[in-house]
Order: sequence, then structure tokens, then C-alpha cells
Amino acid sequence: MNPTNPSLRQPPWQFSQRLYQRLLAAYPRAHREAYGPAMAQLFRDQCRDAWTEGRAWGLATLWCRTLPDLLKTSFLERCATLRPGKYMTNKLTSLFNPGRGPLLTFCLVFSVVFLITFVIAVVVTFILPESYASTARIKVESDMVDNSYTTGGPADHVPSYDPYFIQTTFEVIQSQLVLSNVVTAQNLNVKWGKRYYRGETLKLTETMDILKRRLVLAPVRNTRLITITVYDEDRQEAADLANAVAKAYQDYRLQVREQMALVGQAVLAEQVKASDASIDRLTAETETLRAKFGIPENVDQLRAKYQEQLIDGQRTYDSLQTQLTQLQGLHPQPLRDVLPTVTTDPMLVELLGKLHTTEQALVTITNDYAPDNLHVTRLQSTLNELNRELDARVAGIMIALENEVKSKHTALDSLQAFLDEALQKSKPTPETQPYWDKQRELAGQLEFRKTLAAKIAAAKLDLTIPKTYHLVEVIDSAEPGLAPVKPNKPLNLAIGAVLGILLGTVAGSLAALVTVRLARRLPKPALQS
Repeated sequence: MNPTNPSLRQPPWQFSQRLYQRLLAAYPRAHREAYGPAMAQLFRDQCRDAWTEGRAWGLATLWCRTLPDLLKTSFLERCATLRPGKYMTNKLTSLFNPGRGPLLTFCLVFSVVFLITFVIAVVVTFILPESYASTARIKVESDMVDNSYTTGGPADHVPSYDPYFIQTTFEVIQSQLVLSNVVTAQNLNVKWGKRYYRGETLKLTETMDILKRRLVLAPVRNTRLITITVYDEDRQEAADLANAVAKAYQDYRLQVREQMALVGQAVLAEQVKASDASIDRLTAETETLRAKFGIPENVDQLRAKYQEQLIDGQRTYDSLQTQLTQLQGLHPQPLRDVLPTVTTDPMLVELLGKLHTTEQALVTITNDYAPDNLHVTRLQSTLNELNRELDARVAGIMIALENEVKSKHTALDSLQAFLDEALQKSKPTPETQPYWDKQRELAGQLEFRKTLAAKIAAAKLDLTIPKTYHLVEVIDSAEPGLAPVKPNKPLNLAIGAVLGILLGTVAGSLAALVTVRLARRLPKPALQS
């Protein structure tokens, strides 16, 4: 909207009033002097009422009633001034006089209908409020099917294909779970209540209905991109709403993922409780069978002693291995910041502090000195040296962690080998087979308990690094539109012209047809002898 045009800053009903006053020039001067002020006042009151009741649609309806009457009466009054001695009804009926040519009748009717239709299109186009559009683009990914919460098999993530994923995403974005957060964040209940409902605060459902009508979602073909377009009279508000919808959906997906992770941990915790109860039961049954068959107690004690050590060692090893895998997947720069939370290394913390201090000093001094200044060169050299020392320290810590993992693995292998060798000394017999069956069942439950412990540790570590960019990523943020997109004035005027031509052609053809038929029905004048 051009702010330098004063007429565009005034309410549309005032623009309609001024336009009507100019259209009164179609009446003769005598008629304007006698009835012009009263007609203008009446139309002014009707404009206020129409704007109050229906806004732009009310004004459009008023013009659809007023404009044809104005064209008709002004045409009749102009014709009356040409021949004051004849009534205008006689002049109007003479339009279809059989003596008038069909072509002239067609041209007159076509011109009137085309003019009325085109003027209505012009009036409606210029009284409709302007609307701006802003579009944000997001990249969405479907949720992963997490097999780590099942009872069998290793933990892995298998992507699932959902043919209705995009349509489901559209419905979720337009749901109350997402849009209610947009309404609250933008305070739309109060803002739109002041704008459209005379200051009355809107209900959440009313505001959401308005927002849904202004929200358009569309997929980008052959991609996982979705465009979020919002239309509004205020260009900045349109951009803010589009960005707010994208942010609200991103937060919703993150919240759902966190809830799924927590539910998965709860399932694992229940499985751990059930596994512990099963282990206690099998331990008691094994002890009963051992006493029944007189199996030496030291064998059970040896098995229990080293089996517990194996479980603890395996738990520690799995935790270290998972931690090391996560750290190896990080880039060097984030790795520096993560390592102090994983291991206690005073030198690393001290080097990071010096690095941050040097970087701040370098940024400060480069504002006052050239890059080749001696102070700048010294600070840059110090910064390079600190980076080198940090890289070396990080590499050393990672090597130490790897060595620790390897040593844990070696210790576990040695312990397992020793336990296997000790158990080989006890040879089962057919009579004592039930005891060994219980022992194997207990060992399986202990192994399952170990697997559950590793999964719980991996799930907790995964929660510490939320991967929101895997779910919803904002590719392009919405920017305020430079020009209004509605109404499309050239298109509306072209449609009005085409519609006027069609209606004028139909009306003119019917009028010409009536003229021809009337001419055929009248008797021909007798020839004089």
C-alpha cells in the first residue's frame, strides 16, 4: 500500500462515498441541484451501515444494488432533458420499437450491460481490503521406528514409510495442539478482537478459525519441504505468523519425541523390574536344586562371584563404549566443549578458559589496530598456540578413553575365559541336568538384564543431545511481502471486462431477437394505388 496516497489511508466506506458523489455527475445539473445533497447523504448513511454489518462484503453488496439503479435513472433523466414533452417510460419502451434496427438495439443493450458489469468489477476491486502474503519453508522428517524398546534384537533405528505423512503433517499443523501456541505467542485473541470485533477479546476457537482461513499449506513436489503461507492485511504480521507456525510445529515435534523417549525409558524400567524378579526366582530355584543334588557350593559361589563381576564390567564397558562412540561422532570444535562434561581434566578446562579470554582480547584489539599490528600478531600467535595445545589435549584424552575401553574389554574377556575354564571342571550328569538347565536359564536372564542396562544408558545419553534438526528444520524464514497479493487488480478488471462482454452479448442478442420478432408480427402498411 502506498502511504503517500491519502485516499488509501481512509476507511473504504469514505472512499465509496466520494466515488458516489463523483458518479452523481451522470445526472443533469437541475436534478443534481434538487436531489444531489439528499442522495449523497442517504448513500453515506447506507455505507456506514453496510461497513458496520459486513465490512468489505457489505459495501460490495451495497454497490451491486446502487450502481445499476444509478446508471438506469441517470440515463432516463438525461433522455428526459432532451425531449421534455415526452415521458421517460415512452422513451424506454421505444428502445424495442419494431422500427428500430436490430443492430442498433444490440449495440445499445450491449453497451449498457457491459458498462454496468465493468463498473461493478472496478468498484468491488478497489473497495476490497489489500492482503499481503508471507511464506516460510520447512523440511520435515518422519519419526523413526525405535527397536531399542523391544525385548529382542539389538537396538537400531529403521525408517518407516508412511504414504499419508505429508497429509498428516498438514492436519497436525492446523490442529489446536500447534495453532493454540501460535495464538498465545502472538496474542491474537486480543489483537484481532480489537481489529475486527470492536475490542472484544476472541475465544481460542474463533481466533483459530480466522487463522486457519489465512493459512495455506503446500508440499514442494518430490521433496520433504512444506511451504507455510499466511495472508494478512499487515505485511509484518503475515511474516510473524508464518514463522510462528513453523516454530510451533517444530516445538511440537520435539516435545512428542521427548515424550516417546520417556515412555520408552519407562518401558525399559518395567522390563528391568520384571527381569530382576525373574532372576531372584531362578536364583532361589537353582539353590534348591543344588542342595537337592549335592552339588558343591563353591561352584555356585564361583559362578555367582564372577558372573556379578561380568555384569558390572559389561555395564561399565557398554557405558564407556557408548560414550566413546558418541564423542567420536562429534566435530573437533564441539568436542572441546563436550569433553569437560565427560571427563575431569583440569588442564583442558584451563586451556579452554585461556582460549576464550584470548579470543575476546583479539576481537577487542582488532577494532582499534590493523591486522599487521604487533599486539594483534602476538595475540593471534597465542591463539594459534592455544588451539594447537587444545587439539593435542583433546586427542590425548580421546586416546586415553579408547585405551580405557580396550582395557575394560580385555579384562572382560579374561574374566569370561577364567569363568568358562572353572565351569568346565563341573561335568553335568543326566541326574543333575535340571540344575544345569536352571543355571542356563538364569544366565540368559542375567544377559538380558545386562542388555537392558546398556539400552537404558544409551537412551539417557541420546536424550542429552536432542536432534531437532532431524525432525523439523526451518529452511527459509518468512519475510514481509513487498506488494499486496489480493485483490489481483489486473486480473479482476480483465474478468470484469470479459464477463461484461459475455453478458452484454447475451443481453444484446436477446434484445435484437425481440426487436426482430416484434417487427415480424406487425402488419405491413398497404400499398397506395
